Amino acid sequence: RILNRFSKDIGHMDDLLPASCQEFIQTFLQVIGVVVVVVVVIPWIAIPVIPLGIIFLILRRYFLETSRDVKRLECSTRSPVFSHLASSLQGLWTIRAYKAEQKFQELFDSHQDLHSEAWFLLLTITRWFSLRLDIIYFIFICLVDFGSLLLVQTLNVGQLGLILSYALNVMVVFPWCIRLSVEVENMMISVERVIEYTELEQEAPWELEFRPPPDWPNNGMIALSDVNFKYSSDGPLVLKDLTTDIKPGEKVGIMGRTGAGKSSFIAALFRLSEPEGRVWIDKILTTEIGLHDLRKKMSIIPQDPIVFTGTMRKNLDPFNKHTDEELWNVLEE
Repeated sequence: RILNRFSKDIGHMDDLLPASCQEFIQTFLQVIGVVVVVVVVIPWIAIPVIPLGIIFLILRRYFLETSRDVKRLECSTRSPVFSHLASSLQGLWTIRAYKAEQKFQELFDSHQDLHSEAWFLLLTITRWFSLRLDIIYFIFICLVDFGSLLLVQTLNVGQLGLILSYALNVMVVFPWCIRLSVEVENMMISVERVIEYTELEQEAPWELEFRPPPDWPNNGMIALSDVNFKYSSDGPLVLKDLTTDIKPGEKVGIMGRTGAGKSSFIAALFRLSEPEGRVWIDKILTTEIGLHDLRKKMSIIPQDPIVFTGTMRKNLDPFNKHTDEELWNVLEE
């Protein structure tokens, strides 16, 4: 879900939405200009144009209410496809080792089928709306043509050619204008989905008034007292009533099956989610200092190594606080 919002939705906001919005405004003004010219030349055309406009607005409102929900459905069914594909690529060796290729392929097909159903439904209702637009435009063209025939004695050749050429030109512009308006409306769902992330509960402050000493932690003592930890406010406890002391210089190994809480212990130290209870590192309560002061003083080696773009020195010392000699000593050790 996060990958989908920060790839497809951000792409819509940055690339497609501004261009579509600008093109919609241009085509909309062009359509309004054509209607105004026709009404000025043949004033009584305004009488049938008004009910046609009302019918169009009703159809557009009905279509937008449906397409907006279908677009949300399409976005929500697209996320499992990306998630399953990413997890399958990451665990490809495990899948092959346990000969689970068929199971994962069937699961991917089921996610893809759900997304294809929503996508096909979106295309279908778009075609349904396009057909009704063509009918409305056909009625408008017929009114302009028959109005020109009825008033052929009062119109000169220039006026007749003007309204007919403009009316035929709007044949392409009007459907495109409506499709752009619907497209802009649907792409605003991407904006809505991204804005949801701006309203999430934020982490604790990065820095507080109390700052730990520059050489903290110089001993490495860790003490936990009645620590409860969960990843979300309404989620289950993954660490419950954890109390332990790790003395300076000790090397402690934590063993357990998958889901026992090994990684959650590290997450509690880094305050990836705020733990309940008290955690001390070198006699300083971790909740009394800012997240930057806490996290930049600790290091973790993950199971899957990650090398950032840049030099080896930048990976070893991203904050440029150590000399080359110190880094060489670390590499040799």
